Amino acid sequence: MTVFDTSRSSASPMTNPVPLRPREQVQRRVTGTPRWAPAAAGIVVGVSRGDDPTGVLTWAAREARALHAPLVVCHAGNDERADAVLAEAGALARRAVPAGHVRTVRGDGRPLAVLAAAADQAGIVVVGTAAGAGSGTQLVGTIAVRLATEGRSAAVVARPPASLQPAQPQQGPFPGHVVVGVDGSPASRAALEYAFAHAAGHRRPLVAVYVTTGSAADYWHDDSLLDTVVTDDPGASALVDDEVGPFADRYRVRAASAVHRGRPLAVLSRLSRGADLLVVGVNGRPAGARARLGSTARGVLLDPPTTVAAVRA
Repeated sequence: MTVFDTSRSSASPMTNPVPLRPREQVQRRVTGTPRWAPAAAGIVVGVSRGDDPTGVLTWAAREARALHAPLVVCHAGNDERADAVLAEAGALARRAVPAGHVRTVRGDGRPLAVLAAAADQAGIVVVGTAAGAGSGTQLVGTIAVRLATEGRSAAVVARPPASLQPAQPQQGPFPGHVVVGVDGSPASRAALEYAFAHAAGHRRPLVAVYVTTGSAADYWHDDSLLDTVVTDDPGASALVDDEVGPFADRYRVRAASAVHRGRPLAVLSRLSRGADLLVVGVNGRPAGARARLGSTARGVLLDPPTTVAAVRA
C-alpha cells in the first residue's frame, strides 16, 4: 500500500442519599498525561466517495478545535475522482479549522488499510455514518471495530448532525450529555479521561454509567444538585464515585453518576439516544479481537445510537 501526502497546496424526590466518598482517597488512580494525547497526536477523519462528508467532517473539525489538535482528512483512491473528493473534503475542513492545522492524505488501497496507516500515530480516528440505518452503517461500524481492536487511536463513529437525521421520538434521559460506561477497569478509566476531555472542550454535561444486575431500580447522583434518586446499591454508587472523582476534580465539567440494571449494551444504547457522545473502553491486553474489544463496545460501534468513541486502555 502506498500513502500520498497531498497537504501542500427518573427523577423523584430524594430518598436515602448516598454521599460521595472523599476524593483524596482515589487521587492515585489518575496521574500523568492522558495516554491518548489527542492534542499532540492529531485527529484523522476518513471520507468516502458517494457519501456526503459534511456530518463526519463537522464532528471531526469541532473536536480538533476543542482539543487544539491538527486534523488530517484521509481518502482511499488513486484516480482523478479521488483527488476531487479529497479536495472538496479538505476545503470543507479548512473552513472550520484554523489555517495551517488541516492536511489531506490520499492512500492507494482498501479504506481500512489506508485509514489504519494514516492513523498509526494519531490520537483519534473518525469515520462517519449516513443519515438513517442500513448496510452502510454496518460497513462503517465494521471498519471502526477493526480500527478499535488493531489500532492505537481512539476510534469514533460519528453520526450526522440532528438536522440531517430522521426524527427520533425516543430520546434517552441524557440529551446533549457525554455518556461514558464505567466498570472499574483500566479501559473504563481511559474512556473516562477521553469523556471528560471531550465534555470540557465542548462544554457538555457528563454522566458516568455503571450497569449492574444486582439492583431492582435505576438511580443517579448529580454532583451539582447533590441528589441521589432511588438508590438501593450503595456499593455500586461508591465504585462509580471512586472512578469519577479524580476526573471531576481535574476538569471543569458538570458530572453526574448513574447506576442502571440490565445488560450493558442495551442499557448504554438506551441511555445514549440523543446524547452528544457515548464513550466506551477497549482493553489493551494481548487477546483475541473479540475479547479485547468486548461485546458492548463492539455492539455500539456496529449499531451506534449516537456518535460513539471506543478508547484504548
